Amino acid sequence: MRSKRVSITFTIALLLTSVTLIGANAHTALILSDPAVGSKVVVWPTSISLQFDEDLVSIGDEKSNFVVVNNGDGDQISRDDELVSGSQITVSLSPNTVEGPVLVYYRVISADGHPVEGEYTFLYGEQAETAEGVQNEEKSKLPSYLYPALFITSILLFGAYAYKRKKSK
Repeated sequence: MRSKRVSITFTIALLLTSVTLIGANAHTALILSDPAVGSKVVVWPTSISLQFDEDLVSIGDEKSNFVVVNNGDGDQISRDDELVSGSQITVSLSPNTVEGPVLVYYRVISADGHPVEGEYTFLYGEQAETAEGVQNEEKSKLPSYLYPALFITSILLFGAYAYKRKKSK
């Protein structure tokens, strides 16, 4: 009877661990942007659009999804008119004459209710050099390949424990 209780406890613990590990990497990610991440544009865009891999949600009446765009001098050139449609957010831009890197910062609420922050750059102008890629602030503490490894290790440890318990009786 005791071994059955221990087996049930370990099975429940294993299931809870696997659910936690699967859910830990489920936040939305930027999959497409216009202008593109790291691109160079010579004609100033009138808006920026960001596409994510899951729908964005609004929480209450507060502004929960936003995009802020700064030119090479650090001046904010995005307007306060974000439009969210499904998994896409678009913001209008003011005219800009400053050439160089343009920083796009975003904060969105994914379908799971978690905020995700990130930024990327693109270049504007004829003389602009290279731009950097995406930098997501919502990063897991562990690389994604470790989640399956942790799950398999948990199963192996449970199996070894159960085998050892059975053999000792």
